[in-house]
Amino acid sequence: MNDLVLTLSGSIGAGKTSWGRKVAEHFGVELLEEKVDGNPFLDKYYENPEKYSFHLQVYFLNHRFQAIKEALKHPNTVLDRSIYEDAMIFAKLQYQNGSMDKDTYDVYLNLHANMMQEIHDLYESNVLLKKSPDLLIHLHGSFDEIQRRVAKRGRPFEQTDDNPELLQYYKDLHEMYVGFMDEYYSARISPMYLLNIDEYSVDNPEHVAIVMADIEEVLRKTRGYAFPEEIKGAEVNE
Repeated sequence: MNDLVLTLSGSIGAGKTSWGRKVAEHFGVELLEEKVDGNPFLDKYYENPEKYSFHLQVYFLNHRFQAIKEALKHPNTVLDRSIYEDAMIFAKLQYQNGSMDKDTYDVYLNLHANMMQEIHDLYESNVLLKKSPDLLIHLHGSFDEIQRRVAKRGRPFEQTDDNPELLQYYKDLHEMYVGFMDEYYSARISPMYLLNIDEYSVDNPEHVAIVMADIEEVLRKTRGYAFPEEIKGAEVNE
């Protein structure tokens, strides 16, 4: 078993789940996917953001909180969406664009902070084996490429045809991720690997091989090894 916790981040449609599958397969770990099917608030949110933004964010936050606790307790996992984006990106944008008022936004931030404190406390109590992921893999690219992927995915509620408000939301989201990278680095949560989706395609085996080799190298530099066998090999050679 590889005692590894990786998490992906990136805008809607960037390819997190597709890349997450490749990463999980390469490192021999489990992929925990973001729960979209069965979400009772997703369609409602796209129809009425002001009414359902808080419901949607809390639903996703609760799902990611459960997922990251399980991953940090039993490190052998890739998460295809990070809990850190919830407050740094999505809830912040809901507040900035008026879908959440200040009181609602403050309640959400307090809830998120309490969850982050619980993760810290569980780690200090030796319930969790890690306090944060080993690496964040951040997918970034041009707005046009991300929109092409959203259209290709074909979820009806995500399409921007005759919906200028949704198109503007995607543009705002894309801009928010520029600041997210700086904020994540400043918070010193974990190392970050930037994956340029304009340059690398998950459908190209040569591109996938390059990205996996890059991720291995980052892990070796930041935690000393990419695979557990490398530790055993080093011990034998000593």
